[in-house]
Amino acid sequence: MRNIVLLMLCFLQQFLFARELLVETEQFQNKGGWIVESQFINQMGSPYLLAHGLGRPVADAKTKITIEKGRYHVWVRTKDWAPFPQGPGRFRVSVGGYVLPVEFGCSGTVGWHWEYGGVINIIEKEVELLLHDLTGFEGRCDAIFFSENRNVCLPTDLSEWKKYRKKFWPSADCTVAEGMFDFIVVGGGVAGICAAVQAARLGIKVALINNRPVLGGNNSSEYRIPMDGDVFRNKYPTLGRIVREVDGNKLDIKDSISYRYRDEWKKRVVQNERNIHLFENMHVVGAVVKNGKICSIEALNLNTLKMHSFQARFFADCTGDADLGRLAGADCRYGRECRSETGERWAPERADELVMGSSCHWYAQLSKDISEFQEQPWMLLFSDEYHFDLFQSRFNWETGFNSFHTVNDAEEIRDHNFRAIYGNWAYLKTHKSEEYGKYKLAYLANFAGKRESYRLMGDVVLCQQDIEQKVEYPDAIVTTTWGIDLHYPDDVNLRHFPDEGFLSYAIHPLKQKDVYTFPYRCLYSRNIDNLFMAGRNISVTHVALGAIRVQRCTGMMGEVVGLAAFICCKNDCTPRNIYTHYWDEMEKMIKVEFK
Repeated sequence: MRNIVLLMLCFLQQFLFARELLVETEQFQNKGGWIVESQFINQMGSPYLLAHGLGRPVADAKTKITIEKGRYHVWVRTKDWAPFPQGPGRFRVSVGGYVLPVEFGCSGTVGWHWEYGGVINIIEKEVELLLHDLTGFEGRCDAIFFSENRNVCLPTDLSEWKKYRKKFWPSADCTVAEGMFDFIVVGGGVAGICAAVQAARLGIKVALINNRPVLGGNNSSEYRIPMDGDVFRNKYPTLGRIVREVDGNKLDIKDSISYRYRDEWKKRVVQNERNIHLFENMHVVGAVVKNGKICSIEALNLNTLKMHSFQARFFADCTGDADLGRLAGADCRYGRECRSETGERWAPERADELVMGSSCHWYAQLSKDISEFQEQPWMLLFSDEYHFDLFQSRFNWETGFNSFHTVNDAEEIRDHNFRAIYGNWAYLKTHKSEEYGKYKLAYLANFAGKRESYRLMGDVVLCQQDIEQKVEYPDAIVTTTWGIDLHYPDDVNLRHFPDEGFLSYAIHPLKQKDVYTFPYRCLYSRNIDNLFMAGRNISVTHVALGAIRVQRCTGMMGEVVGLAAFICCKNDCTPRNIYTHYWDEMEKMIKVEFK
């Protein structure tokens, strides 16, 4: 009896203390042709590796891992991104030269999940871990888990998974304190750059936190959205000078893409400011708020997975999705307001969650040889009756609207763009080979450029009547020249693809002819006392957003917010106090050229 008890205790000890190892793929030493995908952290918890090969398998990703010798069960966290009926993102995993007997990424299971890969005997303490792409069609791998225990229960719920992962991070309980700043700007798009540069040139200490390795947001080589709007018709002629300095519309096709969008130049402008501390690949995940003010924020380093904390007197949310504002509990809106609330003639009778969509740019190039691009069941299937004779994308290739939530379903929106673009291209290559046979799909952005998501509410909520009736606010400051430009689902497209639409039409009657200067009070939060905002997340209705969302306009918002942050620091006041007590100082400063 005693021996039986001892055996049971030994078994229980082995079960409870089984050796385990979690490998995060974004930390692979050699990523080969796989790319680090980090734009969906809020949705699925972490960056992951993506095999974005336009239908051509990418080079293997490899890394060395150190693990105790023994017999391990292996799981892979992945996603079948197009299970219709079985997705295309197939890949293999090998450990120490042994290829696991499972093709991952094609299980038919919806959403991120763990797939069991089998058991393996590890006979060396250091082995090579390898991801081998099989299709070039967006295979994705987030993590690989080793355990001696076959019955381990790996969480699929995002909140539980975040907690579970922490025990494998050596730095999970060690937050790096980055210190105190006068002004923290979250988001390194055009608005964020201009806000940081303006404030720094006025002498205050600035942190610019960006969750990408490239500055510019939509106007970068990653998203490739040209700047629109005008900076030469402002109420205040000096406004827009930083926008002009960083402007990313170099159109010489002979130059590299990064040069055309001035990636390096934008970074140089920021790095030349001695008062700016640039934090790249940092995603803000938490905010501490006391008495209606943000005291500190936390950001996850996407390369090291360490947490970093930042303190500041004032903050600016330039994220586009209002990430910081929502974390801090700022009042916000999503979707369309009803007509009875706003009085807008373009507002619907009932409020809803329809927003403008997101786009992935693509183009094809002529080559010497004929190539194939086969139609597959997971693609959207086109016909002789309905297809698009295009060699490149147009503005109206757009997914989202009210079929998807532009933030919560961001990955699904991007993936649906893939299905539509690949499907139409496969139709052209298969059924119109005489015209398209020698063309190859040369570029397809894995980044979806958003037009609309959450908006943070300020003391003034700009609406359609303000713009159309040219309402003159006493604090009118940023001039938009775009007119109200709104996009809605294309009815013909929806008839052919019910609930799967990917095309829009635009309502834009006064494009580039409607000039209006809107108020400063749209640029700070009405309930978080030290929070500014600049970009498409400012205080406007859905309809009014159509006039202010283009990037030269958002850049001028950033310049104003940077100036306002300086005045707040100087006078120890709130953003609201600038309008109530320091507007004369604001006007005086904005009328002069800063050096």
